[in-house]
Amino acid sequence: MNRFSPLLLLACLLAGVTLSAQCLEGDCANGEGSYRYSSGARYTGPFINGKSQGIGICYWPDGSFYHGEWAEGLPHGKGAKTLNDGKLQVGWFEKGRFVGEHPSESLRARGGAQPANDKLEGCISGNCYTGRGVYVFPSGAVYTGDFLDGEIHGNGLCHFSDGSEYRGQWQHRQPHGQGTMAYSDGSQRTGMWERGQPVDGQGALASSYLSSQNTEAANTDVQAGCISGDCFGGRGTLAYIDGSRYEGVFRNGLPEGRGTFYYPNGEKYSGEFRNGVPNGKGTLYQINGNVTDGFWQDGEYSGRQARPEKGCISGDCQEGFGTYIFKEGDKYVGSFHNGLPHGRGTVFYDNGERYEGEMAAGKLNGYGTLFLKDGSEVSGNWQSGVYAPHEQATSVPLSPEPAPGQPGLQIWAVVIGIAAYNHMPVLRYTDDDAYRMYAFLKSPEGGALDDSHIRILIDEEATLSNIKKTMAEIFNQAGRNDLVLLYYSGHGLPGAFLPYDFDGYSNKLFHEEINALLKRSPAKYKLCIADACHSGSLLAMRGSNPNMLANYYNRLAQANPGTALIMSSKSEETSLESSGLRQGVFSHYLIRGLKGEADKDADGYVTVQELYNFVYTNVRAYTGNMQSPLIQGDYDRSMPVAIRRD
Repeated sequence: MNRFSPLLLLACLLAGVTLSAQCLEGDCANGEGSYRYSSGARYTGPFINGKSQGIGICYWPDGSFYHGEWAEGLPHGKGAKTLNDGKLQVGWFEKGRFVGEHPSESLRARGGAQPANDKLEGCISGNCYTGRGVYVFPSGAVYTGDFLDGEIHGNGLCHFSDGSEYRGQWQHRQPHGQGTMAYSDGSQRTGMWERGQPVDGQGALASSYLSSQNTEAANTDVQAGCISGDCFGGRGTLAYIDGSRYEGVFRNGLPEGRGTFYYPNGEKYSGEFRNGVPNGKGTLYQINGNVTDGFWQDGEYSGRQARPEKGCISGDCQEGFGTYIFKEGDKYVGSFHNGLPHGRGTVFYDNGERYEGEMAAGKLNGYGTLFLKDGSEVSGNWQSGVYAPHEQATSVPLSPEPAPGQPGLQIWAVVIGIAAYNHMPVLRYTDDDAYRMYAFLKSPEGGALDDSHIRILIDEEATLSNIKKTMAEIFNQAGRNDLVLLYYSGHGLPGAFLPYDFDGYSNKLFHEEINALLKRSPAKYKLCIADACHSGSLLAMRGSNPNMLANYYNRLAQANPGTALIMSSKSEETSLESSGLRQGVFSHYLIRGLKGEADKDADGYVTVQELYNFVYTNVRAYTGNMQSPLIQGDYDRSMPVAIRRD
């Protein structure tokens, strides 16, 4: 595994002879400089007595390069070398030779190794808090340069995992300021950058240049994770991959207590947190200079005085879907019948515990999971609020009316909602949006799907493996004339959705995987609706008239086969949540459109194109053109997705 670089030794042995003649810039005697050797190798970093000494970077003519510690003109100490075949050597180097993931005895004996520094990822060398260091990403990308308060910040160079390279200014872990990006296809761009994206002289995104690039490595190789302190049950600093950052107190891996949250757009909130969101007294500092001071509840501003809300605070808490806060402080979000929790829902207890599952007449009843505050879980069947693991589960129908039989065409749905992330900022309404969609599809107004035709995955259930397994199980049951529906509400990054077990780098659900799972289904019609950042119900109907439902199925069967993908926003945009709507803006207008408002030609049917047009127009208007839904695929524009009851 050890490799010896004769070019490296030759280059460094010649350093004392021809140093001043080949110094390209800076001070190559006793300072910072860049030096090209006669062999073609090039070193950039600090020098002492004309030799490489400290933390620097060296390139060899064969395409390999090294980030790390140097002594007496040779790689010596901790470092990372990328070979010309793409393999990465991370660990200890002795006199230019890689000796492995642990220092050799001779290196220890000479005092050239710090036994405590055995990290092969993250900060492997130097001062990565406030100083100069070497940082290795889990993807294999390597950064050498300045750090401030634990973040990549200042001047530095990063070799990204796709082969591209950025050299220049950084702010808050992303290229920001003047710099040069050399892409793996040989092209390069020198200019201004903002949050990892190229911008023109006016600060506008250089979309024409981005369109010519196949990849944007800076979006996938971003310093993330706990960059200082204890980010599970103490005080620390947690950096999120979307560019946001939290500094303060943690409990069970979530912001809890006093802290400060820095948003990617430059705004910040400083104050009290609970379950990952602002809760209590705090202050929001906006980029336009406005300052909002007062009290917050579940991430929403409640005013200058603390006014705990009680009772039904949103939705229909009699016969529908709503949110209800009890006098003890507990909160229920889910389906209601006769004014009581009934059907699928979530109970948030005041002590921090949570129940997700089925309810009946206001009590835990059916299958569900109780998440205790110590991190343990209790899953199984419940009867009248009592845990009964040996009893047979009884599914509580949202409506006593059965679904009308539809020979020849069936609907299969998977609904996903994720809010409680550990490695991304907590979202407020995504799980609620998923429950709303689930409630529509289970009710007669939404097609009255039975349990064998629909699955809902919320938070801990929505892991990468479980999502793919559930999609395969449900969608592969579909017949040739059927329709399959995927609804996703949660975080997203360019090209991927983020399951619950996303760890900051891995466990992404790539769009290609979703397309592949949809393609493998034999269903004639395929609909994917995604309310997520960078995403680049549908079958709910208004009314329970069996004849109207039959007409809807017949109309659907006449449409041409195809796949429609409706995304909540463009790849460079953020999907917005609204405290006024108490749900995602996109999902709010989606459900309104499905209820009939999108039926522009008033023929009683909402087509997929009518739905998209309605959602696009209203979301753009509500967000001030900041969010632009998209639709793509080989779909039939006239395919009905809902039926309207007059």
